[in-house]
Amino acid sequence: MAHKYPKDLVDVLIDLWPEVDKEKGFDGQVHALPDDDVLEELISISYQVSQLREEARELRFRLMFCEPRYFNEEEITHNKNVFILQFSVPLPFNEYELTKLGPAVNFYNSLIGVQCNEVGVLQIWGIIHSGSQWTHIIHGGSAQAPPMPPCLGLNIVGPGRVTALRGVRILAQLTGGNIITPSVNVFQANWLKDRYLVVHENLFRRHRKNIHYKPEEWAKIDPAFVGDLYQEFFKHLISTIRRSNHGGLIIVLPGEHEEFYNDDDSLLSIKYRFYDDTDRIRLKFLVLEIMEALAKICGRLHGADYVAGWSDYVSLRDEGLAILDSQVFKYARFVASMAAVDGAVVMSEEPELIGFGAFIQGTYEMGQSVARALDPEGAKKSIERIEGVGTRHRALYYFCSKIDDAFGIVISQDGKVRTVSTRNNMVTWWDVIPIDFA
Repeated sequence: MAHKYPKDLVDVLIDLWPEVDKEKGFDGQVHALPDDDVLEELISISYQVSQLREEARELRFRLMFCEPRYFNEEEITHNKNVFILQFSVPLPFNEYELTKLGPAVNFYNSLIGVQCNEVGVLQIWGIIHSGSQWTHIIHGGSAQAPPMPPCLGLNIVGPGRVTALRGVRILAQLTGGNIITPSVNVFQANWLKDRYLVVHENLFRRHRKNIHYKPEEWAKIDPAFVGDLYQEFFKHLISTIRRSNHGGLIIVLPGEHEEFYNDDDSLLSIKYRFYDDTDRIRLKFLVLEIMEALAKICGRLHGADYVAGWSDYVSLRDEGLAILDSQVFKYARFVASMAAVDGAVVMSEEPELIGFGAFIQGTYEMGQSVARALDPEGAKKSIERIEGVGTRHRALYYFCSKIDDAFGIVISQDGKVRTVSTRNNMVTWWDVIPIDFA
């Protein structure tokens, strides 16, 4: 397969932009991409700089192609975390200036503002301070990203790695010679949602059996809410392991799972196995408490017929709900820390934390090929030979070949992430990069 380069990313953005251009914007021109040749120059220069170093430092920075006036809109000025500083004299947009300016513009808090001058030449007009809450799109959490103009943004995250955004919405990423878009997001797959349907229904059943439940006072909870919260939990779990630079393996077991680790000849040997008590399903109880709090608050604000969902959860300013929310993501970091030792972290679909330091037992003998999914459902795929992956990947491939309903996440030391399961009688893997969660 031929490698992809900046020109290919340009073509992808030109195709994608009309798809998202229907959203409400701040100005009629805000939605427009720059002319094709300007767009290619913008991405090409950024791509080249990503592979340079400044005094032994790798260059990581964000930029946005926009005009300073777009930050005068009320929705943006209302957020005190977002402001701009314009240079008295604009700088040329080239490799030299980006190399020198990049280290001074903190990747997590600021962006470089870029525009075309009156004759269509790219220039750097100043610095945009965004605050760090935008990282929740990547790292998980319920905090809302600050509003930004829906203009083209580029995040330079490493050598040859360029992420393209519109405002805070991630559209595509050029990484490792490949271009990946949200079209391969396995976490939005119908088969995966169906697999967890019973788990979610059980939670809602327990929610309605709450001894404090008052249907005439509590708002209803959107059926999608639990899935949204669990996705943010796993996003934060994956991101925490990814940032640790040591890699890790997470195995999620289906249904009745004891048979997979109870005996000496079971597929899993779990060194650090937890006692079977209610603390193993701590996340489940946290989610039930959140559902109760959300139903009470929204019922009080909007009435019993109101359906409370994720947008309510992230926008409400309630101290009790904030405490529960922080406990969910502290728990995600707690679980992520267990991946620091050799072996896998093992959970059930509940999700129940079974143990860690687990080793997959067996010969690892299986077919010589696996499928790389090209869409969420795994219907479109390319067949690849197993060579070229490490022990974690091989072990997970083998485990999923033995247990059809198992679901695994493998994080490499270099931060690459794959999810693995069996689809259509073949071990299949999906790329997971930050855009999968955006």
